[in-house]
Amino acid sequence: MNLLRIGLALSLGAAGGWLFALVHSPLPWMIGSLVATVAATMLGSKNLWIPGWFRQAGLIVIGISLGLRMTPSIWQTMADHIGLMLIATLFTVLLSLFNAWLFYKIGKVDRITAIFSNIPGGLSEMVSIGQSIGGNQQIISIFHSIRAVMIVLCIPFLISWISGNHSSTTGVLASVQQLAWLPTVLLVIASSLAALLAARCRVPAPYLLGPLLIAAIVSLNNPSGNANPLLAGELVKAAQVMIGGSIGLGFRKEEVRQQKRFFLFAVMHALLLFAIVTAMAAGMTYLADMELATGILATAPGGESRK
Repeated sequence: MNLLRIGLALSLGAAGGWLFALVHSPLPWMIGSLVATVAATMLGSKNLWIPGWFRQAGLIVIGISLGLRMTPSIWQTMADHIGLMLIATLFTVLLSLFNAWLFYKIGKVDRITAIFSNIPGGLSEMVSIGQSIGGNQQIISIFHSIRAVMIVLCIPFLISWISGNHSSTTGVLASVQQLAWLPTVLLVIASSLAALLAARCRVPAPYLLGPLLIAAIVSLNNPSGNANPLLAGELVKAAQVMIGGSIGLGFRKEEVRQQKRFFLFAVMHALLLFAIVTAMAAGMTYLADMELATGILATAPGGESRK
């Protein structure tokens, strides 16, 4: 019976991800899975279940995927622009903390939830870390899902208008190389052990941060040179479905009704953050040799996987 409930939940999540992918949604397999399972819960379905270790497994895969992006060329680019990066990061964090304070006062939520709802980051990462230290995963999910959708819907039109539909050819170009099955298995095993060790040491979001560290070390010591090693796309999609479905099934019908007002807070936060950060990007173009479009993409308050 439990296997049937798990299969139904994952199938529903995958169907939601597929539909969202058809309409080119940001993070379609995670947000689609989340929306599909939340909708089923709101309609009264009680036959869906995803074990907690499924979400942990998904976080391990996402952690590996993020860590593998830390290539030597990326580190060099970061070193060349470390000053601007620190200024932009500090400004964004301070702005987000101010928004969090307003949300804490006006929205009457706890401090942890307010902070992790307002600081930009990936959906899975912020929900995982926020929940692990006592935040409300439903409110955090609402804020980051709405921000992700709004940012990705707005930025392409803005960039197209700025660049006049001409793509820039500048930047760091790197080839990609999908990992074969044996290195993938070995990396997953090593990352799983790192996650368990991080959990034993009580590191926040251990199933994300432990694998991220291991994958980053592997990527920085990649013998293939500038080739960027990547996990198979199907594996990452499956991980997003498990995480999105797990988050979605954490919603409760009665609690969602009580939290409808937070949707408006989330929309206002996303619009304000996008407007101010875009203005900051415009100012950065006067301080560094970069195009306005590059500055906007670099400072846009979206998770790393959406840029």
